[in-house]
Amino acid sequence: MPTLAFSASSDNRRRDDTSCRPPGITRRRFLRGSASLGVAALGYYALSLCPALSLAPTSMNSQTPTPDALQAQESSQRVYLPYVSRTGSAAHGPSKLGLHTLRADGAVAFVQAVHDAGAHVALVKALDEFGYLRQVKTISPETITVGRSMVIQCVSASDDPATVARNVMAQHMPRWEYERDVVDYWEVFNECKAPTLAGQVWMAEFFIAAMEIAEANDYRLAIFSYSTGVPQWHEWEAIVETGVFARAKEGGHALALHEYDWPVITQRWGEPTEDIPPHEDRGVLAARYRYLYRDFLIPRNEVVPLLITECGLDPAVGGPPEDGPWQQRYVQEMIHYDTLLREDDYVLGAAMFSLGTFGNWERYDYEDLLWPGNPYGENFFDYIVSLAQRT
Repeated sequence: MPTLAFSASSDNRRRDDTSCRPPGITRRRFLRGSASLGVAALGYYALSLCPALSLAPTSMNSQTPTPDALQAQESSQRVYLPYVSRTGSAAHGPSKLGLHTLRADGAVAFVQAVHDAGAHVALVKALDEFGYLRQVKTISPETITVGRSMVIQCVSASDDPATVARNVMAQHMPRWEYERDVVDYWEVFNECKAPTLAGQVWMAEFFIAAMEIAEANDYRLAIFSYSTGVPQWHEWEAIVETGVFARAKEGGHALALHEYDWPVITQRWGEPTEDIPPHEDRGVLAARYRYLYRDFLIPRNEVVPLLITECGLDPAVGGPPEDGPWQQRYVQEMIHYDTLLREDDYVLGAAMFSLGTFGNWERYDYEDLLWPGNPYGENFFDYIVSLAQRT
């Protein structure tokens, strides 16, 4: 949301179909890649890997390319083949839907009612006023709590990242002090994305330094807090290579992301992204996090907890006009989204935007939908409690 202003076991007969396959990619994964990339793209990929398949005539007098030339050729012909392309397990466990709040309003009463019914709200996020999270933790210790101070929203990717991290954390930590014992994770920025790849790497280095400071002061961070629809796949690749997620895993930190779509939560499901072919198990906006986790963090054993610290339906992302009031479909759409989240154990919760709204944000307020008897029919209380009763 915008910022608030205030197998190698094949026999000899099959060796001919593996000789040009990238090292470490089994036949099954190679064929799976062909389904994702398409015949043309995979053929191009194969040609770049196997000179024997080249259709261009080769001169007997051609010289061996220099290493620099080979590197340039490789970089110009790269086609990404994701390491992991699979669907998750069936949805299981309790609901992962939670509450984003600008002010407390009905959040504490809802947490209490859900707890009294034998369930719990997965996540509650507070913006700037964190005191009521003490009530939330007292009522429901299982609920994950997230805080974000508005003292600083973003920084430019310049200067030494460690120096900037010290300055930023020095502004945040006095605001965090009084609730340090009841807030599980602290967000540092809000939808702060550097415009260049070098800037993305800088931001990762910033968070590596910020995590060191947080640990020295007994805080855990929810890093990045990217907006919906970013970063792109190749940007995640560069970010991962900095070691920021290995460092986050070591220190017990989490990743924060925002996910919205419109007019339904899976409006762009299974479509290609800016730099990757379509995948049937993820969307351009909803469950976009799976590109990071399934293609990078899971294969690298660098999985960290994921907090969706904002989510919902937002016409600002584009899409066709709505068919009737959004409240009529909101609960069902969030249930659908929850079903996706419940396939992925590393997702701790998703904070639906928002309760306690005011001004321009009132059009996103869904407090009526929390309770039975609302004018739109379905409600979140019955849904969350029903899942707890099944487990």
